[in-house]
This record gives sequence, structure tokens and C-alpha cells, in this order.
Amino acid sequence: MQFDRAVVPGSVSGRFTVSPSIPNCDVSTAFTAPADAPCRIRWLSGNSEFVLQHPGAILLPDQQYTFTLRGGFRDPVGAVNTVDHSWFLTTAGAPMVRAVNPADGSAGVPVDSPLTIDFNSGMAAATTEPAIHLDPPVPGTRVIPNTKDHSRFMVLPGHLLISGIPYRLSVDRTATDLHGQALAAGVSASFTTGGLSPGGHGVVLAAANPQGATEIIVTSLSAVEDGLPIATETALAAPSCAVHSGCGIAAAGAPLYTYTSAILSPDHRWLAVVEQDQTVPGAPSTLVVLDAAAGAIRTAISGAALPSWSPGGSLLAYQQGSSVRIYRPADGRTTQLPDGDALVAPPAWGPASELLVLNSMTSSGSASEPHVELADTLVGARYALPGVSGPATAPVVSPDGTLVALYRTGTSRGTWLAGVGASSAPPRRLDPNLTPLGFTDPGTLVALAAPPGGNPAIVRVSISGDEQIALPGIPGAPSAPVVVVSPSGRQLAYLARAPSGRVNAYVENADGSNPTALTAFTSGTFDAVSVTLTG
Repeated sequence: MQFDRAVVPGSVSGRFTVSPSIPNCDVSTAFTAPADAPCRIRWLSGNSEFVLQHPGAILLPDQQYTFTLRGGFRDPVGAVNTVDHSWFLTTAGAPMVRAVNPADGSAGVPVDSPLTIDFNSGMAAATTEPAIHLDPPVPGTRVIPNTKDHSRFMVLPGHLLISGIPYRLSVDRTATDLHGQALAAGVSASFTTGGLSPGGHGVVLAAANPQGATEIIVTSLSAVEDGLPIATETALAAPSCAVHSGCGIAAAGAPLYTYTSAILSPDHRWLAVVEQDQTVPGAPSTLVVLDAAAGAIRTAISGAALPSWSPGGSLLAYQQGSSVRIYRPADGRTTQLPDGDALVAPPAWGPASELLVLNSMTSSGSASEPHVELADTLVGARYALPGVSGPATAPVVSPDGTLVALYRTGTSRGTWLAGVGASSAPPRRLDPNLTPLGFTDPGTLVALAAPPGGNPAIVRVSISGDEQIALPGIPGAPSAPVVVVSPSGRQLAYLARAPSGRVNAYVENADGSNPTALTAFTSGTFDAVSVTLTG
């Protein structure tokens, strides 16, 4: 309340009333109440105005209050104001839940879908976050307020939900708005889960110590809305040794196995994971294929590694011993290519799921060197890449399947382009200082440029004329960053060290715009050790 001049505070005390009374607030004592009282009167501007502060006395919702100051108060020189003053205030209604996503009764909700709650007013995070519950509870679940819209919250389960299970998302009345007003009524919505969400995903291997990756995290490639982070949820977590004396060579508390690779099929149905046993020295790796949503194991293949999904997700190529095998999860059938040199990297598929480009290591002779060869999965044959001999590595296939880009060493050093399939284009060197990373379209290559005496950079290259456009630098990335190109060619993913000191995974558009964190590991948690993309 403001006066036209300073007044004597003692002449006001006892003349100020509120009707109806404010719960937990006695205005007759508010003029002398301490600073931590539920309500108190604070004088300002040399006693020419006062404010009723009531942090612990919340006004009732949708209520008209009458404030009255009876006449008889005076100024310091003794002039008395004899007029009664009254004014009215009507409070807003109690906050309400405007929408819950997924809505009550929804079925087939993606197991990795972020859950959102929309209120009709800004809500206090301190009271709203603990008032939101997901049942059955999922360990590690977080409630995240939208940083740009305080009326919206996201529930991010700590683990992928289980397919085919009914869940309930609820909000208790203990949630309050930014003014301390409690929710008008609690709300709950029940839903049933289905498979993984459509669209692109990132798969990140995370390690908490040098022993290796112990968590596999599935992420979306964009935030559900502005002001919220990208949804990240744990798909698999390696168990730890619970025996005090240890489990084989694994000490108590150490992981029983670690993950060396994880890739999601393009149809989002299957997850291929390579596990390394940590309890037995020299144990072979195991390739496990799981239903990505349900977590059920489809097959486990001892001694297998370097998995690679076909573009449609119906076939999985991998190495086992000296052979490359093709697994079909739909019916469990496996075919085998002729034995040959062992792979040094996962096979690269052509767009029709027939061509495989193999990066192999010569096993004969005293000196081993990598080379590139082709395989036809329909006829079951391995053969040399026409016109290309000698050491080579890093092969990638163009989206139309007519070109293979690869890096050759020695006197032929640099990125070369070789025609395959229906193309009869002879091999040609594109640039001596490039290492191919992937195609964004049939005419554009993403590559690592390392000019002599210069700094490495990620560039987009026109394969028709070797015109190069450098992409923006990656803060926190190593001098020669490892960059992954999505199968669609629209996005790039990479690892970089965040200000927290932890290595995180990031995604950006193929032109280098809109860099976004896929993970947000902080000090004392994990480091991202690899990232792959689908979509």
C-alpha cells in the first residue's frame, strides 16, 4: 500500500485487516513479525508504503479478498487521515494439469518415448518434480522442467520401458505453482507400451572406468520440444560381481562383462551387442542379438564380433573366426561367405542389401596390411575390388551403391573412388589428404582432411571436382575426431570432451549446423566411448 507521504507505522498497525483471513497469517501481528514468519508487513520508501509478504501463507484459489485500512492513522507531524480505505483482490484458480502425454488409455506407446505433463500455469520445480510418479517405478527416472516454459515437464525413465507392460503416470496434489498454490486435483494416465519409436536413434557406449563400457544408452536425435534435452535411456547395463572374493579374475564390484559394440537395426526392432567376458582371461567375445524393445535374446554367438546391419534391418553381417556370416533374425537362419582374411572393421552394406564391402587384414606373409574387398551375399562370393590393389582402409559406399570411397596408403596415398555394381567407373584418386567418413548424398562425401603441416578438419567434398567446404570445428574433440555419418546422410555424430571433463556424444546436421548433446555425463559419472546412428 502506498501513501502520499510518510506515516507513523504504529498508527497503521491494528487498523489494517483482511477478510476473509489468509490461512496461517495474522495481520494484526504481521507488523512486528520476524523475517522468517509465514507473513509479515515490510515498510518501504521511508515509511511511505508497506508490503504484505506471505511466503508461508498462501491465498485461497478463486477467492475474493477485501483489504481495509481504517481511518485514524497519522503522519509524523500529527496530521490524521480519518477516511476508511478498502480495496478488493480476486485470486486466480488453482493450477491444473492441462494434458498428459501419453493420454490415458494409450496403447503401443514407444518404450523410449519421453513422457510429458503440461500444466495451465508455471509450476515450481521443487514441489512439482517429486509430485510426479511413474508406476511401476523405473530406477534412475528423472523429472525435468522445461527451461523455457515452466508449465511443462518431461519424465525421462532411467531405463527403456518394458514392451507390453501397463504403466501409470501420475501427478499428486502436492505440486504447486510458482506462487505456492497447490494443484486443484491429482491426475493420472495409464498406458501400455509397444516397440521403439520411429525415426533416427543414437546408440552410445558409456564407461565409468578403464575396464570398458558397462552401459548401452539409446537416444533420440532431437529434443521433443524446445527447452528440453534429448531423451536418453539406458537399454542395457552390465552386472557387477557381487561375491566378496571376486568372480574369476573380476574383483568384487567389477563388471562381469563389458560392451565393445552396439548397433540398432534400421527398422528399430533389433539390437546387436558384442560382449566381452571379464571373468575369464582370453575369453572370446559374444555377439548377442536382442529384441530392442522387449530385451529378449534372439541369439548369442560365441566368438563373433564386428556386426553390421543391412539397410532394411533384416540381415546382420558379422565376423566369426576367418569367415563372414549373415544372420537373419526373422527366422534365425545363418549363411556363410567363403573363408578369407579376417576383418578389421564392420562390413559396409550396399543399399540393396546384396553388396558387402569388407575391410580385411592380409594374414599371409611376414607383414600384415589392410585391404578392401567385395562380397556378394546372394551368391556367397568374396572377390577383389576391381582396379584396386595394395593396402587400403576406411571403405564407405555411396547411397546409390555405385561408388566405394576408400583410403589408400603408400604411393597411392589418399581417398580414392571406385565404381561397383552397375558402375564401370575406373578407380580415381579424389584427394591425397582426405580420409572418407561417409556420404551425405551420391555426390557429396564427408571426410577428414589432414593437409601436410595443417590442422585436421572435417570437410564436405564434392566428388565431381574435389570442392571442399570445412565444417565448424568441434570444441573438445580430439585433433583427429572420429565422426559417424548417419545412414540417411543428414546427420553427423561425434565424441567430444565437455566442460565437465567427461566425454559426451553429440549430433549435428550434415552441414555442421545445430550441434546438440546426445548425452550429458557430468563429473564422476561416465565417458562416452562410441556412438552409432540409425535413420
